[in-house]
Amino acid sequence: MILEMNGIYKDYPLGKSVVHILKDIHLQVEEGEYLAIMGPSGSGKTTLMNLIGCLDVPTSGKYMLDGIDVGSCTDNQLAEIRNQKIGFVFQSFNLLPKLSAVENVALPLLYAGVSKKERTARAIEALKTVGLEERVSFRPDQLSGGQCQRVAIARAIVGNPKLLLADEPTGALDSTSGKQIMELFGQLHAAGSTIVMITHDRSIADHAHRICLIHDGMLKEGEDTGE
Repeated sequence: MILEMNGIYKDYPLGKSVVHILKDIHLQVEEGEYLAIMGPSGSGKTTLMNLIGCLDVPTSGKYMLDGIDVGSCTDNQLAEIRNQKIGFVFQSFNLLPKLSAVENVALPLLYAGVSKKERTARAIEALKTVGLEERVSFRPDQLSGGQCQRVAIARAIVGNPKLLLADEPTGALDSTSGKQIMELFGQLHAAGSTIVMITHDRSIADHAHRICLIHDGMLKEGEDTGE
């Protein structure tokens, strides 16, 4: 089991009251699984994504990621988990505009202390995996939106993370580019990646093998997609 959440709550203070964002979340993800978490705006899915990605910690409950009790970790340990265990893909790409594709992809390895020669070689290999071996020296402003998202995916996989976490990965793309990105996620899953995708779009969720639905901060199983 890569990911296991039991009895997760997330509350935020609002003046003298408390807003309950997530309520008694139970979630298990096995190694090699492809899961979509689907819900409308305001359902709590972004908060849940932040907890899964160790960008935030729950108010109560237990979260185990690859055998690590996340709730007991310090901020520095959480940063290390994010760097070593999780590959993030965001809707807005989050690429540094002045860096080339290969430099953007190599960034997580720089933070992990990998030598320049090795991180460049691994970044180029990751760009080959996403079909951008001819664009390694291009900056984000020289790439299309779909190509920028491919660079972001290469950056997410360059460290061989245990979990690939994608938040609305096609939200900023046209339909053709979005289809190509979802095909790429399918290829990564077929190669062994564990993927959790956050989306409001049923057509995107249907690419996963299992769907969980979130509404008003409560998570429930959807159905197997048959993919």
